[in-house]
Amino acid sequence: MPSRTITALDAWLKLAEQVLSEQREHAISPSEGTVWDQSQHETVISLATLSAGLERVLNALCAAPGRWVLIVEHNARRHLFWQALAFEDGSLCTEVVSNTYLEGEDRWTTEQEDRFVALGWERPAPKRPNFINVEATTCPETSVVCRRALATLGELFGLNDEDEVFVKVFSSCLRGNTPAGPIYEVDTDDVAEE
Repeated sequence: MPSRTITALDAWLKLAEQVLSEQREHAISPSEGTVWDQSQHETVISLATLSAGLERVLNALCAAPGRWVLIVEHNARRHLFWQALAFEDGSLCTEVVSNTYLEGEDRWTTEQEDRFVALGWERPAPKRPNFINVEATTCPETSVVCRRALATLGELFGLNDEDEVFVKVFSSCLRGNTPAGPIYEVDTDDVAEE
């Protein structure tokens, strides 16, 4: 009998593949079809389930036509999030919420901010207020991205395998420059609002 984690992983991967398949019906890009599906798909899974399937999902998003947003939130503290933006050319940008959007006890300490940097995140800047990592290639190293994401969720968000995360995936109608293109400046406006 399959474990609860494997069952949850299978369901999550099936949902991700269903979302991608629905968008493929609209042509090369979800925004270029006659009808753009603006729906957002959501699920709650354990961190263990996310860990087991994150690389596969990121690979699928990077390979799929369109621009995709994947957001993982601490289920009990939804203001703590990690997000990925997979561009139409396969490049990938990931972010983690910074003190720009956090208040009181939820703000990151100086030591925690230093740990973000040690994990490979770039510090926030005026035009990009979150911690960020950009894979400016059409073949991003999703295994490295996953290790960084999971270390961040475990070490800095304080999640363990049994804790639940709230996962959202949706396509963005925005198009334009990408990290793999000749001119690109990371801007939070690249991500469509939910």
